[in-house]
Amino acid sequence: MSDQVRIAAAIDVGSNSVHLLLTELDGPVLRDESVLLGLFAMVDMEGFVPDHGISAMVEAIAGYIEATEEDGAESVTLLATEPLRRASNRTRVCEAVEEATGHPLHVLSHEEEALLTVIGVLDGEPVDVPTLVLDIGGGSTEIVLLEPGADPVIGVIPVGSARLTAQHVEDDPPTDGEVLELRAEAHHLFSSLPTGHPQRGIVVGGSGTNLIRLTSEEGDEEAPDSELIDTTRTARAIEIVQATSSAELVDAYGLRERRLRQMAAGASLIEAALDCYNLESLEASDASLREGIIIAREQAGAAWREELESLVTGD
Repeated sequence: MSDQVRIAAAIDVGSNSVHLLLTELDGPVLRDESVLLGLFAMVDMEGFVPDHGISAMVEAIAGYIEATEEDGAESVTLLATEPLRRASNRTRVCEAVEEATGHPLHVLSHEEEALLTVIGVLDGEPVDVPTLVLDIGGGSTEIVLLEPGADPVIGVIPVGSARLTAQHVEDDPPTDGEVLELRAEAHHLFSSLPTGHPQRGIVVGGSGTNLIRLTSEEGDEEAPDSELIDTTRTARAIEIVQATSSAELVDAYGLRERRLRQMAAGASLIEAALDCYNLESLEASDASLREGIIIAREQAGAAWREELESLVTGD
């Protein structure tokens, strides 16, 4: 008799989208998809999630939950990050989601988000050398400095690629002056973060993976180090998005227009991280806090929030 396949799901409400990950435990990913929602803009403009935003969020989450149940998921965890951390009506939003779906929506602190991201990225891999994990979201950026045998050191910037774009970019494509502002602000923000001397760097989120995709289209995708991002690659990404409007780039590169609009900001944050931590390059990772929560729930059960740091350190 064959072992029963176990399936788990995580749904993440972020600055740009509602994202679903459905995967077999210790097996392949079954679904990895997202719906654009743009909560960041709503919350930054109003200070809260308006009724139409709540309705759209509930609809997206409920649709994903229905799909996970049809696919046989034994558990589904709902998470929210920066927009709901900032929203003045987050309690009402969480109540609306739980009333409609029967599942609680966990609004993560910056530290919880950072640790879940590390758990997802490392996936049980031990930390052998000092390592930087950089998580660039739409509304915030978290860094985690890891060293063998030491507690993780977490730093937070209350700005991600979407917010940095909104603050400094009006034109499409961005002007030289706007790019200079992005780079200067990114370096200023990183100057406030904890110091360290990592030997390895990993970037998480669409800023890294989309930058790889954008700069790989022109050359050999099988080239060595194709998943590494250095300052030559960030400069090329900015050059591409400055050459023509984001709408015209959509068909050429298969990326969403909003992601392309935020590319220069994301590249500037990556450049600042490389400079601040004296790294030659960063590895782009597809993993995220969604993988992290599935691992954390499997290993710690309902106590996952209390066990995050020990799950990272292995203590």
